[in-house]
Amino acid sequence: MKNTDKIDVERLAKELSVLGMPELRARFAEHFGYTSQTRKKSSLVKKILWAVQRDAYGDISDQARKKALSIADDRDVKERFPKITSIKNSDTTSSVTLPYKPDMNLIPGTLLQRHYQGKDIRVLVLEKGFEWDGRYFKSLSAIAREVSGTQWNGKLFFNLKKKGAA
Repeated sequence: MKNTDKIDVERLAKELSVLGMPELRARFAEHFGYTSQTRKKSSLVKKILWAVQRDAYGDISDQARKKALSIADDRDVKERFPKITSIKNSDTTSSVTLPYKPDMNLIPGTLLQRHYQGKDIRVLVLEKGFEWDGRYFKSLSAIAREVSGTQWNGKLFFNLKKKGAA
């Protein structure tokens, strides 16, 4: 069923961006019928925005889907299937029970510091990533690996979480 009301995508994106992960996961489950395991808030927001538009204006045609799949070349596509968690729905209420792990919400502009083997490591938190030593990194783990030469959990390396903490 298509909803002909115009959707203000920018307004909806702003509304979704202030929600916490539990609320976003619940919204995701409402639209897709299963729970998402992602820890990336931006990914959930994008998927929910897409689903709202799909529900309002209709999904892409079968022909367009076939064309997209042929362009994607299945050999290079990595598929991950969602872990299906049952969702209890009724006409008046719906409830979703989801595991929640707080997302690391570092504010852009924050400076992370760590003293490691005689060196002072200073990392600047960016909008989408991190800057260290004049270079851009997608994750703290990549910086920790570069600094130490070994595999590290970035949150542990910069003392943002305790070892063994969930």
